[in-house]
Amino acid sequence: MLSSVHIENIALIKSLDINLNNGFSSFTGETGAGKSIVIDAIGMACGAKVTKEIIRSGENEAKVEALFCDLSDSIINKCNELGLSPDEDGSFYVFRTLNTEGKSTASINGKRVPMSMLRDFASLIINIHGQHDNADLLKDDKQLGILDAFSDNEKERKEYYTCYAEYRSIEKQISELAINDMEKKRQTDILKFQIDEIKSAKLKVGEEEKLLAEKKKLRYSEKINKNAQICYSSLYDGENGHSAVDSVERAISAIDSLDGIVDGSQQLSERLEAVKSELIDIAETAIEYADDTDIDPTAALDRIESRLDKISKLCSKYGAEVSDVIRFYENCEKKLSDIELSEEKIKELENQKKKTLELLQSLAKKLSETRRNGGKKLSSLIENELLYLDMKSAKFAVQATATEDFTPDGKEKITFMISTNSGEGFNELSKTASGGELSRIMLAIKTVLAGKDGAECLIFDEIDTGISGSTSRKIGIKLKALAKERQVLCVTHSAQVASLADEHFKISKSTDGERTHTSVNILSYDERVSEIARIISGMDISDASKTSAKELIDNTEK
Repeated sequence: MLSSVHIENIALIKSLDINLNNGFSSFTGETGAGKSIVIDAIGMACGAKVTKEIIRSGENEAKVEALFCDLSDSIINKCNELGLSPDEDGSFYVFRTLNTEGKSTASINGKRVPMSMLRDFASLIINIHGQHDNADLLKDDKQLGILDAFSDNEKERKEYYTCYAEYRSIEKQISELAINDMEKKRQTDILKFQIDEIKSAKLKVGEEEKLLAEKKKLRYSEKINKNAQICYSSLYDGENGHSAVDSVERAISAIDSLDGIVDGSQQLSERLEAVKSELIDIAETAIEYADDTDIDPTAALDRIESRLDKISKLCSKYGAEVSDVIRFYENCEKKLSDIELSEEKIKELENQKKKTLELLQSLAKKLSETRRNGGKKLSSLIENELLYLDMKSAKFAVQATATEDFTPDGKEKITFMISTNSGEGFNELSKTASGGELSRIMLAIKTVLAGKDGAECLIFDEIDTGISGSTSRKIGIKLKALAKERQVLCVTHSAQVASLADEHFKISKSTDGERTHTSVNILSYDERVSEIARIISGMDISDASKTSAKELIDNTEK
């Protein structure tokens, strides 16, 4: 659930803290007090798009913090799939800012996240039904999403989409191969030139590094020769017996003369023999450096420079490194082969396309069946909810119209149809339903989808707009019923709805003589009576309106 919200420097709000509980919470207040500002701030914490105009006048930055806790294992697992982990007590802390330059940042449990991830995260937990969402209900993709959520057809949708993507990929491959003769010749000539150019170079991975090392050695060949000879002569081939090996040999002879006289002389002699062998090995290795440079350095450098230049030119044309050029070469060979064998390849792909199309048709039919069955059940349940919400003559239907082509979502267009009066035919929601009717239809859908959309917090912003009297109370009863399974927050102008809440918050506007401020306070019983009486009768609260308010509050279970 949404446990708490801290709002800072948003519109009329300087600094505001709201602590929430499970169940049904209502928010009321006079027009202009800032009720929608609170919802907008929560939306900001959920990744909604906001502009710098929401920042309180005279301030540099708007901030909103939200704490989500007591989440189900299912939601936490989905958060883990997004790469997000709860803190030690299983909570998620969201922090978002927006400055006057329009730059916005967001973090979850201290981890900086992109706005798309914040939206994905929040959508798992919270569902905000704003005043504009009735219009969204009229959109085809929204209606399809509602039907699929109710139909529990995720498996069928995934299977269909995987096959659809494969089918489209095969079509694309066929299209790319089916080129005219002139274009085929042009592409063939280009590919052959590129293949020949790379092939003639006989590139090898690691060759460039070896050439650079050899180039460095050749540049210092004179120095290498000189010092290698010094090392060799000093260790092994010195004049007049003055090398290190000569000295060690004399030492060995001296120690050997002590054999049988001094204990351990034999072991010492063996150690000196080992030193002698090591010195000879070092000397011979050193002289090999000189042997390696026993060539014409100028000619060798020219050869290396020429080779490096060739490699560099190929890399500049076909890839950053030799390995990239080799991969490019392999791709060229494949493309050339595909073109040369295009007719055979097209036939092969056409066979694949035929088989894939058969499977796609089967999966589309299977998906359509889940929607058809789900649509019948959804229509019946929504009609029952609308009957309760005083749309007694309303008939609801889900119309599936087959499309000519396959789409990523299937092979039908889903349209919600309604007949609001007896004897009238069905029409699309957009052509028939009024604002008040759309609000009730949306609530009916939310009620039917309870437990299927996964969200544990539902927020309704004036869902009772255009509705009054007994119907408003029924809406309140439905919201209270929803709150038994999840957290429900509702901004309302209706006394009937507000009176049914488990907790009642009042949003007020005040001035200190210089600035206007918005505040939110949870109401006691007596304060609720006064607030609901105000909603009933306006600013002039009468004893009769207070009595009516008490009756509404005291009869919440009836």
